[in-house]
Formats: sequence, C-alpha cells, structure tokens
Amino acid sequence: MCADELGLRAQTFSTPTSVFVSVESDEGLSTYLARVVPGEVDISKMMEIDRLFNRVIENELSATDGIAEIKRIVKLPGLYPAWMIVMSFGIVSGCVGNFLGGGIKEMFASGIVGLSVGILVLFAGKNREFSRLIEFLSGLVAALISGALAAPLGGYMPAVAAIAGLIILLPGLTFTIAMVELATKHVVSGTARLAGAMMVMLVIGFGFIIGQRGAELMVGPTEVVVAGPMAWYVDVLSILISTVCMAVLFQARMRHAWVMVVAGFLSFYSARYGAMYLGPEAGGLGAALVVGCASNLYARVFDRPAMTMMLPGLLMLVPGALGLRSLQLFMSNDTVDGVQSVFTVLVVGVALVVGLLLSNVIMPPRKVL
Repeated sequence: MCADELGLRAQTFSTPTSVFVSVESDEGLSTYLARVVPGEVDISKMMEIDRLFNRVIENELSATDGIAEIKRIVKLPGLYPAWMIVMSFGIVSGCVGNFLGGGIKEMFASGIVGLSVGILVLFAGKNREFSRLIEFLSGLVAALISGALAAPLGGYMPAVAAIAGLIILLPGLTFTIAMVELATKHVVSGTARLAGAMMVMLVIGFGFIIGQRGAELMVGPTEVVVAGPMAWYVDVLSILISTVCMAVLFQARMRHAWVMVVAGFLSFYSARYGAMYLGPEAGGLGAALVVGCASNLYARVFDRPAMTMMLPGLLMLVPGALGLRSLQLFMSNDTVDGVQSVFTVLVVGVALVVGLLLSNVIMPPRKVL
C-alpha cells in the first residue's frame, strides 16, 4: 500500500530473519536484501512508526524524511529502567502462577523464579555469547529454584512455579504466529518461525529437566501438594496487575495500559467460560475471536496498532506452558501422555489461528499493524 501511494511498484518477500524488496520505478528496477534480527516487542516504537506511516501516506511528510524518522525512532531508549523490567518479570510470573492453578505458595514461588529469570535475562543481554545460552540457563535456574523452595514452603507444586516463572520466555506466541502464517499460505516464513519456536522450547525444556534432576540431588524427592481453589477476586487482581506489568515488558506507555487490562479480562474470561461450556478447543477459538475482534475495533476507533491489544490478549491464551509440559513428559519416558499433550498443543494452536482468522472476517483490520 505504501508503494502504491508513492507511485512505485514493489514486490516483497520476508522471513523472520531476512527481507527482500524489489522496487520498480521510472528509473529502473532495484532489488534490496536485508538481514534482520528479531528483537524485543516495543509497543511505543510501534505506535510511533504507525503514526509516521500515516503522515507519509497523507503527504504530510516526504518518504526521505520518513526514513530519517524511522532511524530516529529505532534509536530511542527504552521507556522504563532495568530494575522495573526485572520486577515486572517477577510480578507477571507470580500472577501466572494463579492462572495455572496454583495457590499462595505457588504464586510466591513463581514470583521468585520470574524475578531470577528477569535478572538472568538482564545480564545475558550485555554479552552476545552468553545471551545464546539464555533459554537453557533460564530453564535450569527455574527448575533449580522451584525445587529448592519445596522444603521451606512445606510442599507445593514446583512444576507450576517453574513454568509460571518461564512464561515470558516460552515461545507460545511465536508458535501461534507461525501457525497463522502457515494457515495463510506463508509457508517459508511460517516454517522458519515454527522451527525457531520448537528449538527454543527444546532448549528451555532441556535446561528444565537438568535443573529438576539437580534439585532432586540437592533436596531429595519433594512432596507435591495440590493447591486449593482461590477466591474470585484473586483472579481479578492477578489479571489487573499482570496486564499493567505487561505494559512495562512490552514498552508501552502507561496511558495505554488500560488497553492491555481490557485485553486481559476479555481473554481470560472468554477462554474460561468458553472452555467450561463448549470445551477447551472451542473455548480457545472463541477467546481468540473475541480478542481479535476487540483489537481490530480498537485499531479502527483510536487509529492505533491492533497489536497493542492483541499481544497481551494472546499471551494469556498461547499454549506455551502446555508445550513445556509435553517435553517434560517425554523426558520422563511418559510417551503416551507426552504425545497426547503435544496433540493438545496443536489443537489449541489451530483453534487460536481459526479464531484470529474469523475475527479478521467479522471485523477487518485497519492495516497490517
């Protein structure tokens, strides 16, 4: 669309790590190849680029000035200090401990694990070689800490604490995006993204299993005590707090945090009641449909990127925790349950994809973002 507005003919081909662009004008044909590295989600920069896109399309800004503005936006520093991001890791993980069926002990342990993973991610980002081990080390640290906390906490569910502590790093969102790309016939990009998500899951899972064995050697077998149900207001507070902290993790301005809060409530309760009355597959489809329609409506009404609402909504739906649980079952030689869990992950992923595609039919998106 941008090329058409500028009077150019363009063909693009993109993968998660590269972009090919051929531009034809009156002066001839030019082809460009750029190597790209997937980065962190930064909603504030996404909004800035979205506004810049509108200004170029409406001829308020030339294409040359637009390119200069993009370079300036990309170089902008983050909105929040490192300590706030690390704290958000812990708080979101603690809230997810409740979503995964844990109690007070699981939420506390999840927060400790998430805080440790956040510190690890912070320091790993300063060293390129060390950063390549971040998934393995995160899985290892999560399993070690959750196992070590079993003794002082007097018995709880260590697996819930470990998975909740890793929830930000689990590639469930990447897996869902890959499934959407495959469903829309973007085979190369979808296959590459799917392979990347599977590799990340395998590396995290390998570290997780090694950490579990290490925890067993240090503290011995731990008693698993199933947590009782929590009060309804704990869910409400967990959704509210976790979605506000997601604004920090996604580098969104606090004046836009209400969008993420709305997305969190829509996602959580539509998935819960959909699964209760229609089953988990139809519940996932319905939740993705609700989040997708709400995100596209928000984009149309407020002229903002739909991803502002869609990202936190999908993060609460994606089957990352199920994927890690599947790998854990395989590593424990529980092949039958492992295969069943993998099939559940695939079915949930397909349900989310169908729900998002249906939402684009019911409420067409304003544009790509």
